[in-house]
Parts: sequence; structure tokens; C-alpha cells
Amino acid sequence: MIAYKGFTKDLTARLGSGIYQFKPGETAVEESSKTVRSGFHCCENPFECLTYYSMDGKNRFFIVEAAGDIDEDESERIACTKITLVKELSMKEFALEGMKYIIEHPDRANWQQSHGTVVVKQDEAEAKDHKSIAIARGTNPKVKGPEGSILGLIVEDDQGIKNAKLLICTGATADKWLRLTEEREVEAVEES
Repeated sequence: MIAYKGFTKDLTARLGSGIYQFKPGETAVEESSKTVRSGFHCCENPFECLTYYSMDGKNRFFIVEAAGDIDEDESERIACTKITLVKELSMKEFALEGMKYIIEHPDRANWQQSHGTVVVKQDEAEAKDHKSIAIARGTNPKVKGPEGSILGLIVEDDQGIKNAKLLICTGATADKWLRLTEEREVEAVEES
């Protein structure tokens, strides 16, 4: 199963009572898996990784393949006996994967997140600086951020998700509330 995992800059992560060194492309194997107790841990929702590893430039995030004996809990944490680091994610790719998760699982309760530099909220979200992500979801969502920030809009109605867009804030859109038109164009919202 495809999942997500955070690591320190040198690709280490805590494992039980110790530290495990991971390598991209290699499959790591553990004897047993039980969430919070044993095995390699990862998350179905990319944004949940931020509970354990902040997006502060000191940590790295990967798409992983979780396999072997898999155990999941109600928090959607995953423990597995085999894990392979498939692809390292840039900040933009991480935001895109998170939006993809929300779109594919619109009814999951844990989609709203707030982890310092990453904010995913209902209706309105604002990025703090150029190294931040802000994603808003709703019937008429709006986002705002400084130049260089990553902004996402997910538009829904009573039928479900109907539109989405991810963008990097430019000088023309910086520090303005933005929304998505029916034609998937980004427009500034008039402030009253």
C-alpha cells in the first residue's frame, strides 16, 4: 500500500527503542508490526506525518510502499513489517499529495490540519511565509500567502469535490485572498 513517512535530514527515524537508518529504494524489514509498538510506521494522510516531523527544512518526506504484515489504527497510522522509500517529495509535491488524499477521501474526519508551516482548513487558510503551505476546502474557499508560498484550493458542493488547484504564489497574487473560478482560474477576492 502507498503511504507517507517523515524522516530526519539523514533519513533516520525512531524504531521501538532505537534509531533506524533508511536508504531510498531499499526495502527495510522488521519482524512484527503493531501501531505504536513495533514495525515501521507511516501515515495514509501525508499531513499526519507532520505530527511527528515538522516541515522546517530539517526533515524529509517520502512516498513509501508499506507491505508485509500491516496494522492500522483509528488514527489512520500504519505499522508494517516491510517498507520501501519510493520517492522523496518536494514541498510542492507534498502539498499535492495531501490534496490528492483529501480529494480521494473527502469524508475522512482528519483532513483539517495545522502544523506550523502547513495549514489545511475549512473555507479559509493563510500561509505564514514563503516556506509555508496553505490549503482551503469549502464551497467558496479562499487562500492567501506571501510570494513563494504554496496555496491550494479545493472546491466542493453538496455532491462532493468538484474542483481543485495548487499554485505557487507569485508577486501578482502575493498577500491577496484568492479563490478559484468555475473555469479553474485563480482570481483575487475583493476585500470589503
